[in-house]
Order: sequence, then structure tokens, then C-alpha cells
Amino acid sequence: MKLGTNRPGASSQSSARGIIPPMSSNVTSPFEKLNSQILALPLWVKQVIYSVLKQELEHLLSKSTLDTFQPDDTLQLWRPELTHQGIKEVEQPSGQHNPGIMKTLHFIKQGKTTVDIAILNGWTLEQASMYLLEAIQKELINPPKSGIIQATILYMAGRIRLGEYLVKIGRLTVEQLDQALRTQRYIEESLGERTGIANVLINLGYINKQDSEGILFLKEESKKAFDAHNMPVVNGGDGSAAGGPGTDMATYNKMKNQLIQANQRIQQLELMVQQLQRGK
Repeated sequence: MKLGTNRPGASSQSSARGIIPPMSSNVTSPFEKLNSQILALPLWVKQVIYSVLKQELEHLLSKSTLDTFQPDDTLQLWRPELTHQGIKEVEQPSGQHNPGIMKTLHFIKQGKTTVDIAILNGWTLEQASMYLLEAIQKELINPPKSGIIQATILYMAGRIRLGEYLVKIGRLTVEQLDQALRTQRYIEESLGERTGIANVLINLGYINKQDSEGILFLKEESKKAFDAHNMPVVNGGDGSAAGGPGTDMATYNKMKNQLIQANQRIQQLELMVQQLQRGK
């Protein structure tokens, strides 16, 4: 089973071909370290982080779309598996694949997820998707079992457009997309106006504006790389970094003060609400 029919665009290729040096089997990405730090935080702090992120995501995407991307259907959490051919390529490089593909294969052998592969290489999610797609097409890695992840790889790699992506993830039917495309052509031919398929789908009532804007925003964000240099280091009360060694008490104290201030602000707002209710 293969994704797509053509090779990824030039941006997924490297002019340099050949063998890359072996990689350490103990490489840990900044994202893995950040995860460890978050998991080591007190429950009451993790509750705040969860609430803030949940509110932001619900602002960007509707509940139905959020429900579509469960952990097993999220590209970033996908842990690719090498095929027999892929294993052979890692152990005995043929020199036929570009360095990006070889780096991808080496990290897959280490059991890394898509997000870690991207971060460890300094790639965007878009770039990682291009290499994953090429590796699948060359039968170096197995296609994901999730149809949603398959579609997301194609979409992030720029191989399919929004309408087809929505069909593949079950947010739109083929008939609805056909109707939207006919409507789009009618508008352009009769009125001489160009309009995006997202606007047509919204006006036909097939999707809502929140879903459209959220998915398009995710596509745009996939072009940004993870900035490990600006990643905060969360420390424990004993002065050691959560999930790893360190003695940066300043970061810990700053975060603690911010949480105290946030809690005080919440209490002030609750008091104001109570006062307003008494005044009614």
C-alpha cells in the first residue's frame, strides 16, 4: 500500500546523495525532554496547563474535529515502522537515497515518533511529512494503519488540497466535495470571482468556519520548526530540572510566581462575580 502516486516536491529532495554516518541510539529530542518535564510537574500545575491548552484548541477547532484527531490518528504521535527493505537500507546503506530519507530511517529504527524525527533534524512538520511520504512510496517504511494519518501526511506534504483532505478524514462526503467544486466553478465562470473552496464549503453548510480556519491554520503552522533554543526548562523544588539534571531555580521561581499571580487574579474575579450577584 502506497500513499500518493508521484514523488514529493523538490523541497523534500537533497542534491547530495550518499551515506550518512551512524547515529547514536541514545538521542533524545528536546520535545521528549519537555514531555518528561511536564509529566514530572505537580498535578495542580499540569491541571493549569491542560486547561489553558484545552481552551486554546477548542477556540481553534470544533469538538467534532478535535474528536477526529485522537492519539491513534495524530500524525505527530505516529511511530513509523521500517519494512524489511528499510531495515536493510539502514544496516547496509546503498547510497541511493538522499540524506533526509536516511536520517528519517535511522530515527525510525530508534523508535522515534514523527514529532521527534522532525525536531531532532530541525525540520518542520511539512518537511518531515515529505520525507515520510517518500519513504513510504519507496517501501522503506510501512504506511500508517490510520487512514487519518495517511491523509494528514499527504496534506502536510502538499499532495492533496483541503477538500480532498476533509473527505479522507471523514469530515466531508465525496458528493459534497463534488457539489462544492461545481459551485466554485459556477461562481468563477458566471461572476468572474475567484473564491476558495473553504468559503464555498462553509456557505453550503458542509463545514463550519471554525473547522476550516483551524485546519488551514494547522497547515500553515506545519511550516514552522520547533525552536529548541527558546524551550523553557521547568525545574523541581530541589533545584534539579524535571526529567533531567539542572540547577535553574530562577525558571522554577518565575513559573511559581506566575501561577500564584494567576490564582490571585482568579480569586479577584470570583469575588467580583459574587459582589455583582449580591447587587442584583
